[in-house]
Amino acid sequence: MNLLSKSLFAAVLVSFVVLASTNNVLAEPSVNGAEEVVISLNTDPTRDPEPACVALQIGINLLRDAVPVGGVDVPVTPADAVRLFLTIGGVELVNPDNNIYKRAKPKPVCDTPAGPQTATLQQLLQGFVASGGEVVLCPLCASRRGITDPVAGSAANAEQIHNLFLFADKVITF
Repeated sequence: MNLLSKSLFAAVLVSFVVLASTNNVLAEPSVNGAEEVVISLNTDPTRDPEPACVALQIGINLLRDAVPVGGVDVPVTPADAVRLFLTIGGVELVNPDNNIYKRAKPKPVCDTPAGPQTATLQQLLQGFVASGGEVVLCPLCASRRGITDPVAGSAANAEQIHNLFLFADKVITF
């Protein structure tokens, strides 16, 4: 084994020791006890639906108090708030005038635990909102695409967007 290989092996070994000493807890609750998560979606789901599918499913799971693991519901701590911030092409997720919503029969494009392509974006978006998730749009991005009446959520102003990220405990980007 050369020096580089030995160094890499040592770094990986130290990482495993550190992870093992945390009792499998990779993150701690925020200081104020409330967990506010922002999921930022900037990928246009009409061109590539997978990021929106994953973002919505993560958002739904973060709002649950139990998640399925190996066919058994395992109790977890839900986030206090999960907000989906749609920016750039991500605003197309709520555009009533695109091919996601204009189809007579929506196309299942999302892989879910039930199998490949078993959910539509509409179903996942509805599930996210029904679970307590909030949809926030970039007003400039929505305006540029002519979105005046989104199917979910509303455009935020500059102060709301500022506070959205300033006070978020975690930000996930797709």
